[in-house]
Amino acid sequence: MRVLLGCVNSAVSLVGYDLEQRQPFWYCPGNLLRVCGICWHEQALWSASDTVLQRVDAAGISRTGLPGPHDNYAHSVKSLGDGLLGVADTGNSRVLLMGGGMKALSLSPLEGWGNDLPFDAIHLNDFVLWQDGLLISAFNHQPFSFWKKSDLNWKAEGWGCLYYLRRHGGRSLTRIVASGLDCPHSLALWQGDVYCCSSACGTFFHYRQDEHGLLQELNRWKVTDTHFLRGCLRLEGGWLLGGSSQRHMEDGGGMTLFWLDDAGSVTPLPVGGPGEIYDIIPWDDALMPGICRTLQHAPELDVEGTFPARCSLPAEYGG
Repeated sequence: MRVLLGCVNSAVSLVGYDLEQRQPFWYCPGNLLRVCGICWHEQALWSASDTVLQRVDAAGISRTGLPGPHDNYAHSVKSLGDGLLGVADTGNSRVLLMGGGMKALSLSPLEGWGNDLPFDAIHLNDFVLWQDGLLISAFNHQPFSFWKKSDLNWKAEGWGCLYYLRRHGGRSLTRIVASGLDCPHSLALWQGDVYCCSSACGTFFHYRQDEHGLLQELNRWKVTDTHFLRGCLRLEGGWLLGGSSQRHMEDGGGMTLFWLDDAGSVTPLPVGGPGEIYDIIPWDDALMPGICRTLQHAPELDVEGTFPARCSLPAEYGG
């Protein structure tokens, strides 16, 4: 099986990885496309980055700007069905739900804070459809920028939360349903349960909703001590998780995937040099050849850094 990795703050932004061969077979340099979260939606690859949503298909690349007031610092993007696309607007502490006309409905756990909401207040970064609303991950319920600049060990003292968020009477209603996480990312649902990466401590959590509507921990797996754990994909027999090397001072050996099987065994799968995996989605054999050709001819972006040469898709992968 092959997967597509979305990489942020890295020399490469997309990586095609063959799980059977345990090696990459294609990449997109970061100066052709900047991404954070990625998803498949309406026969195209969508990515969120900075202040834009980007759609890539065989016809080209189109970009849609996101509304303020703050820079969006966009993270996860998800296809929610019925033509609906969601994006984590991290800079404005909300999830934007966007239809075909790209008009946005905003859901924010901090809606009652009013107009004085600071930039990146809680580092809201991911979401999934849950119950009759959304489940959302964030680093802290208090102003994130304040704690980040203090002497508090905010990365490793369990300040992270999961929110249940829904609309009622034209307003966003919010409950904190889980806490005690270290920089949570990468929410996933499987067989009715909730899974989440506690990124800074390299631990993967398994939750189930109780009779009070709260998430109770059923299990946790220590996946890595050397990588920032972020990005997850459920496959037959286990979970594929992403490891970013740049979030730790020690040498973690570069970007790495971790295979966590259902028995709890962890197998590292090296990906490449220093970089940050944010998302993992299935490779699409029908769409990726056209997307790769689009990226092969895309103009370079005006971004700082050193980037590798363009990579052509190998012929055996449909390029």
